[in-house]
Amino acid sequence: MSNVHVFSADNETILWNAVAASITHQGDLFDYTAELIQDGYHMQLDIEIDLGGGFEGGFQSTTLTALVPNHTRLRFALHEQDWLHELGKLLGMTDVKLGDPELDAAFIITTNNEAALRELLLPDTALRQTLLRYQECRLTLAPTSDEPGADVHLTFTKETALTDPAHLREVYHALYTLLRKIAPLPPATA
Repeated sequence: MSNVHVFSADNETILWNAVAASITHQGDLFDYTAELIQDGYHMQLDIEIDLGGGFEGGFQSTTLTALVPNHTRLRFALHEQDWLHELGKLLGMTDVKLGDPELDAAFIITTNNEAALRELLLPDTALRQTLLRYQECRLTLAPTSDEPGADVHLTFTKETALTDPAHLREVYHALYTLLRKIAPLPPATA
């Protein structure tokens, strides 16, 4: 595991200027981990690239994970529509329709509260466009285990290494926007 880079800022522009400089300075991102702190929210960015060797095929992944403060009851998972998931639907897997033709076609969606998820995703055009741009992903809001009181995480996973700081920032912004809607923090007191 690489060293964890820690970035903290009061606004996204300052935060991402620092992240972009770090990524550019690092050069190769075979194993890059950063903790991103903005306005009391903490998100972890992990980029892994394994080139493989010999008969090994290698792999890539990008994951952004945020602990959701003020536990919410909403749970959801969005993942890409592919032949394996289409087979799952034929075998009875639930696929919620949000009423947005593009999102409904791009993702298999499961949730415990369709109305809340619709309210969370549909009004925000920029958020919807980011999800559609990176639709070969998995986006979940779920507890880390079945234990009562388990931490809840908002997680974006893509089996591709996003190494362009602009693309990473776009995904970060979408998750940060979701996080603020799902679990608003109380205003800081002076």
